Formats: sequence, C-alpha cells, structure tokens
Amino acid sequence: MKNKPWGKVAERLRTLRRHGVTVTVILAGSMTSSQAQGWQLATNLSLKADLTLKETFDSNVYLQDEKPSPAVTNAAQPFQESLVTSVTPRLALDWTPIPEFCFGASYAPEVNVYHSETSESHVAHRAGLRFHGVVRIVTWQMQNSFTWIDGSREGLTFGAPGGAPAIGGIPLRDRRAAFIYRNSFGAFHKHGDWFFRPAVSSYIHDFQTERRSPAEYPFYQNYVDRNDFNVGLDVGYKAFKEGYVFVAYRFGWQHEPSLPSQSYDYSNDYRRLLLGFEGKITDWLSLNLFIGPDWRDFNHNPPDGFDSQHVKLFVDGSAVLTLTKSDTVTLTAKQYEQPAFGAPSAYEDITYEISWRHRWSEKFTSQAGFKAYGGVWEPPVKREDWIFTPSAALTYKHDQHLSTELAYSYDWAKSRIPDTAGREFTRHLVSLGVRYAF
Repeated sequence: MKNKPWGKVAERLRTLRRHGVTVTVILAGSMTSSQAQGWQLATNLSLKADLTLKETFDSNVYLQDEKPSPAVTNAAQPFQESLVTSVTPRLALDWTPIPEFCFGASYAPEVNVYHSETSESHVAHRAGLRFHGVVRIVTWQMQNSFTWIDGSREGLTFGAPGGAPAIGGIPLRDRRAAFIYRNSFGAFHKHGDWFFRPAVSSYIHDFQTERRSPAEYPFYQNYVDRNDFNVGLDVGYKAFKEGYVFVAYRFGWQHEPSLPSQSYDYSNDYRRLLLGFEGKITDWLSLNLFIGPDWRDFNHNPPDGFDSQHVKLFVDGSAVLTLTKSDTVTLTAKQYEQPAFGAPSAYEDITYEISWRHRWSEKFTSQAGFKAYGGVWEPPVKREDWIFTPSAALTYKHDQHLSTELAYSYDWAKSRIPDTAGREFTRHLVSLGVRYAF
C-alpha cells in the first residue's frame, strides 16, 4: 500500500517523460523543417558583383563647334577636350523563393571624373527592382529603375546662333542633378492560342537644376520636369510557332510645368491604337513591334499658334537577325511625341539604328553600328535636329571574370533650320574599359 503513491508518481513521471520526448521530437522536427526550408531559400538566392574601370577621351565636352557671341558671358566654349575616368561597382541579387514570386535587385553607382572640365564630374546612382512570377496561367512582371544623378545644379549658357546643341544636348543634361524613375507592369494571360495582357507604365523625370527666367537669362539652359503615365490592354493570337500578332490600346497623360515668367506648357492626354508582333517569325528572325496612330489633346495651356489636337505615328520596334552562329544584326526604329526637357515645347523623338555583332572566337567579339537620332519640334518652335553616329567596339573576354573593351564613336549633328550653327557639332569618343566579375 505504501508503494502505490510512488507507483502513481512514477507512472505520471513516465507519462510526462513520454510527453517530454514527444514534445522534444516535435521541436526537433520543427527545427529540422525550418532548417531545410532555410537551406532551400538560401540555395534560391544568388549574388553577383563586378567592377568596371573605363578611361574615355571626349573631344567636345560641351557639344559646341561655334564660338559664342562676345556679348554672352560665361558661355560654353567650343572643342573643350577632357579625359574622363569612370569607376562603376555593381551588385545584383536574384531570389526565387517560390515560382509565384521572384525578386531581383541591383545597384551601380557610376563615378565620372572629368579631368579638364571639373564642373562636369558627377555620380550616377542606378538601381533596379524586378518582381516576376507565374501564377497558374498568368505570367506577370514588374520592373522599376531608379537613377539619381549627383551633379551640377546649374545649367549651361550657350551663346552661339541657335542656342542649345542638337536635341537640347542630352549628354550635358545627363550630367546634371536629377532623379529619374521608370516603371512597367504586365500580366500575360494565355488561353489556348490567345493571350490578354493588361499593362501599366510610368516615367518621372525630376530635374534638380536651377531654373531661371528666359526673359532675364535668354541664353541659359533650363531643364523642365516631365512625367508620363499610361494604362492599356494587349490582345494577341499565336500566328507562328513562337510568335504572336496583337492589337494594343493605350491611354496616357503627360505633364510638363511652365518656366518662371511663362504661363504655358505642353501637358497633354493621348490615346494609341497599335498593331504589333512579338516573338520569332523564323529560326533566324525575331521581331518586337508596336505601330499605329497616336491622338494628342494638348488641352491644358498651350501657347498661341500651337495646334492643340493632332495625330502622329507611334513606332517602337526592333528586329534581330541571326545570320550565322557568329553574326547577329539588330535593327531598331522608334518614333513618338513627348514634351521637351530644355523648354516648354513638344517634339517627335525619332531613332533609327543598325548594329552588327560578330564573334571571332570564344575570346574576341566585335560590334559596328550606325545611329540616326532626330528631334522634330512642333510649331511655333523652330527646331529640327539630327545626330548621326557611326560606332565600333572590340571586346576581349579573358575568362569568366576578366574582360576588356575598346570602343569608338563619332557624333555629327546637323540642324535643318537656317542660321542655327550653334546647334551643330562634331564629337569623338574613344574609350578603353576593363571589367572584373567576382
């Protein structure tokens, strides 16, 4: 009888011990599952890092061939040369925890030092975020790019006939303080041979340079913010083994503020009805094309003499021809209208480009190209500029880590408006770059 209580205690202890063992097993199992899941997540994470060092000779830093008028002080001078040292570290990661949601990110600060023209030195911080995945029949993707330019907050002064260089001097613009954001989203729904794809995109260009009144500073180069937002839908049909024809519609809005002492701008609403193709036509020809009419309604506050409603052609296309295993030719054509960045106005942005890439061996690759880039302004602004650029490059890949590139390009800018020689320029760029991937 005296042993019965101890027997009950012992039984309870054994029960507790059994429960304890059970709990321990459960905890151990949970930890094992967590560790396995953590290991799986870790194996789906990849990191990449590389470093690029480039030396460039720029024969015409300010894109000026003509001397400014003596009456204009502090004007950009012609044929100012400079060596430019660029250092760009880059870090990127990709993470695919589940098929429905994948993630990618990158960051690359590009440090540019102009040894002879220190006012043009700047740092361009570039970052990207990409989300994508597959959810049943839907393949979705969202891309985001961010650029912050830490550069001069003062525009240049141009005193030669015609003012700023061709198309506003984009290389000069891209050295000055600004924040640029681009975003695109698409969701590809496939139903048999048909697909449906809602699409959204946005573009924000926030210039952070000093703005001055054109009446008080007639030769000063202002930079005007501009934004673009649009939504739409693509409907396509599989017409080739790996290619779709489709119809697309876009509705969008562009915004541009006015400058000090001015009261007009070129903000507008637009609609596009486009025909398109994407994919392969044959084994050696791939095509991506959007083409169709673009209806504009500048109903906000355009200046007198401007046609507030008109129709333009919209083109965004590229074709890749794989001629041989070693030769690839790429053709590009773009044409669209947008508010200008140098002053409140609107222009057609036009690009025609061809490039040929040849692989000589596993280590040597060459590329040659020609680009015609044009800007045609809407009245009452009188400006039509074209920049013609032949280019060539030779790349040597020593191994999977180390590669070098020697490149050359020549810009020849022409204005089709009489007595505007200040818009025309020539420019040589010669560069040697070394890249190391860790």
